Amino acid sequence: MNSNAVVMCDFDGTIINIDAAQRTLELFASPQWRIIEKQFETGEVSFEESLQREYELIEASPDKILRTLDPITVLRPNFEKLVEYCKSNNASLIVVSGGLDFYIQHFLARRNLLNFITLCAPRTERTAKGYNVVLPKKFDLASINFKADLVKFHKNKGQEVFFVGNGLGDFPAARESQYTFAIKESRLAELCKQTTILWEEVEDFQQVVDTLSNF
Repeated sequence: MNSNAVVMCDFDGTIINIDAAQRTLELFASPQWRIIEKQFETGEVSFEESLQREYELIEASPDKILRTLDPITVLRPNFEKLVEYCKSNNASLIVVSGGLDFYIQHFLARRNLLNFITLCAPRTERTAKGYNVVLPKKFDLASINFKADLVKFHKNKGQEVFFVGNGLGDFPAARESQYTFAIKESRLAELCKQTTILWEEVEDFQQVVDTLSNF
């Protein structure tokens, strides 16, 4: 992998062991979020719209959410090795996520990793009714979602882009990337099996590092 490369990682269910956004919605949002999620899965609403509408339904404070997530959230094995590998090879490491920015920052800072990573995620603001989110702006409005858009942006700059993810919202970015790592038995892995894109199924980040070292 050359120094012009970019590695992009989803957060929920990819860098961490759980889908923190889903757990937060299950515990602290009205059941309406499940209807919105189904609409996203069937293509009735966009990835971005589903995030905005679902997060408006969350009633707990950031502190309460973090206290709930802290005991059950760990990093996927060897993520720190990916950080070190990118640092050693002067490659960019971007966390591109639809999760809430405050818990992403919390869990990365807990391992002193935040300074080595660029974060692209919705910016959250708590209101009396829930959370307003400001989504990352697209460089190309025709992009399916902001994850795919960011991949395209770096490809257009002549950079190699590698993507790591696990969910439906990651699939458009996976299709745009030079090479994709899908978490084992995830929705993204199922979708990648139906395509001709270059990809592999992984369980931890040592596998990602091993493959990157061969590029």
